[in-house]
Amino acid sequence: MGIETIVNISHKYGSDEEFVLAGGGNTSYKDEENLYIKGSGTSLATIKAEGFVKMSRKSLSKIWEKTYPQNSKEREAQVLKDMMGAKCEGEEAKRPSVETLLHNLFPHTYILHVHPARVNGITCSNDGEKVVKRLFPDAIWVKETEPGYILASECRSKLEKYKVETGKAANLLFLQNHGIFFAANSEKELDLLVSHVIETIKAQEKIVPDFTEVKEDAEAVEKIKTVLASSLGGATVKFTLNKEIEALCKSKEDFAPVLYPMTPDHIVYCKSSPLFVDDAENISKDVLDYSDKHGFMPKIVFVKNVGMFACGKDEKDAATAEKLWLDEIKISVYAKNFSGVRPMAENMIDFIANWEVESYRSKVAEGKA
Repeated sequence: MGIETIVNISHKYGSDEEFVLAGGGNTSYKDEENLYIKGSGTSLATIKAEGFVKMSRKSLSKIWEKTYPQNSKEREAQVLKDMMGAKCEGEEAKRPSVETLLHNLFPHTYILHVHPARVNGITCSNDGEKVVKRLFPDAIWVKETEPGYILASECRSKLEKYKVETGKAANLLFLQNHGIFFAANSEKELDLLVSHVIETIKAQEKIVPDFTEVKEDAEAVEKIKTVLASSLGGATVKFTLNKEIEALCKSKEDFAPVLYPMTPDHIVYCKSSPLFVDDAENISKDVLDYSDKHGFMPKIVFVKNVGMFACGKDEKDAATAEKLWLDEIKISVYAKNFSGVRPMAENMIDFIANWEVESYRSKVAEGKA
């Protein structure tokens, strides 16, 4: 029971790429006094008991009694300071998940927060809210909202309203363009809830991703990889081609469904926008133009009629970017079942890209923190 159980839950879902990629997702366990939540920068697949941060639930609850500045940067800095102050003695060196406040809102013992592509095919679709209300009438839907304190405040309001209206605590929370929270009082109860949601969604799917490999033009691929590596200052470049990528590479119009990130994780690991290259002869110029426009180099490059190139500082970094953008593609396909894809709003993309907490996550992902 307790901490051992949440470690088991974390390993089970954290090692399954249908639920968790890279450092995404978080879990928690709570008793009456304390909340034990995944530390920022740790992996669910390998986390140990000491990887959780012990927090005072009383101190976390007091945060709701305070008034914070309207300015988002000042507000989030003060909330983060108060949240860090809620750590129990001996936990000073650890950094709790940014979603700690949200985890503490649920009365349930175990919380699992993940971003499965199958679920996000709904949360990142045009009909997301309508579909969730139809398939999961007891669930809560939260529209795309600034992460951190504002998101936690919105969830708190909705959870309290649900409790008043139904007399019970909600155990499912869908976040638009983000993911899902599962809440339960035992591992078995949690597993049943997860299975129910996934199987219910599967039953609705008529269109699913086809990642069947497609034969590439090996000579063109190697030439492009060399040019990209040079243009990106010696970056490692990985090439991927399957039926979905082949369809997206036909034109800028066909590429449109994955032009913008779907969730915060896509920004953290792949930056805020991929690059589409119309003519392979112009790659160096297109990379330079992209850098001038965005202030950083592209992590994902699609070349017309060739395929997808994931770029990173090393093999692991490039492989992570590749996995995350394949996830983006999966979501875009699943969303076709629910009136098409809805990417993140532009102001939310900007907020995430510049948010201190996500900047910290990016540094952790790159091994700089």
